[in-house]
Amino acid sequence: MFRNLYKQSGKVITELQEERRRKLLEEQKRNRLLLQDLKRGIDFSDEHNEERKQSAPIKKSSRALQDADGTEYSLQLSEWLRERPENIDDWILVPCPKGQRCLVVTYSGRTEMYTKAGRRRMYFPSLLPGGSGPRGSKMSTILDCVYSAGEDTFYVLDALVYGNQELVHCEAQFRFFWLRSKFEECPELCVTNSYNKKSFKYLPRYDFENVADISEAFQRYPFWSENIPQLDGWLFYHKESSYTYGTTPLVGWLFAFMVPDILGIEVNENYERPIDYSDPIIYMDDFDAKLAGLKHKHSTKSSYTTESNSLDTIEIDDEENMDDGDNAELFKVLNEERKLEIGEPYYRLQVCEEELLQ
Repeated sequence: MFRNLYKQSGKVITELQEERRRKLLEEQKRNRLLLQDLKRGIDFSDEHNEERKQSAPIKKSSRALQDADGTEYSLQLSEWLRERPENIDDWILVPCPKGQRCLVVTYSGRTEMYTKAGRRRMYFPSLLPGGSGPRGSKMSTILDCVYSAGEDTFYVLDALVYGNQELVHCEAQFRFFWLRSKFEECPELCVTNSYNKKSFKYLPRYDFENVADISEAFQRYPFWSENIPQLDGWLFYHKESSYTYGTTPLVGWLFAFMVPDILGIEVNENYERPIDYSDPIIYMDDFDAKLAGLKHKHSTKSSYTTESNSLDTIEIDDEENMDDGDNAELFKVLNEERKLEIGEPYYRLQVCEEELLQ
């Protein structure tokens, strides 16, 4: 009897989401123009100068890794895609494997992996710019990844910095083009060896302007050969969106079984709906409510859940992606957690990567 109330509530949220998208896109375009003018050495009016003073973040005295504006780098998180966007051709589809969302950071010839909360989980050499040896001491790279412990592989979603080239303020379609070209230039990133201890793989992208490619992607099952890694869901990036720290309506998320209801596009029949699934908006609201309960539960306990594949076992550091338990070992090293900081002397690092995973 309350189904209509859910639908009305969902409609209001959707309208708010569309309005927030529009305003955020306008703000990001305005910021990009200001940055371009600044780089060209154009003098700003007093009004622009005052606006920049008020909006510019304050530089912190800590050694936390910061972007050009002095803001600490952090992950971009998605919102539920609650309704088919008005201009679907303005979006890019990205498959997301199951695993742990993280930032991979290189600097001073080393590579480190950080969780959503900014805790360091491991470090190792890599062939990413700045990630291995003395030649990379002046380079830095920051990638938005999903780490699959089962394959010991980082699946790359996005790039914040690549080889000292900051990409945060670039449009998503440009960031993706840049990433693909860099991975094509260095195929060795996919291979593990003494210089590249972890494999890095670029996730495919599908432009909604190409209807055939989109249909093929949704009909493929399993999405990856032998279902390794397993597909968790789909991310939807607005082509013109900058990289936003925190949750943004310009990146959407759907589980595969939701796609027909939200987008009106059929998916492979093997993407089965859960038994408790009746309406996508109801499911999203219930999912969020259960997740909020889990966060509260975990905030009062010092242990992490390591069971398998259900909403009741989502790890607190991986709320966007359901974890099948493969990453449980990463949470046995809570005493080794550190915030995202750079420049630490090597002698302060008391544990090696293998010990972190024991």
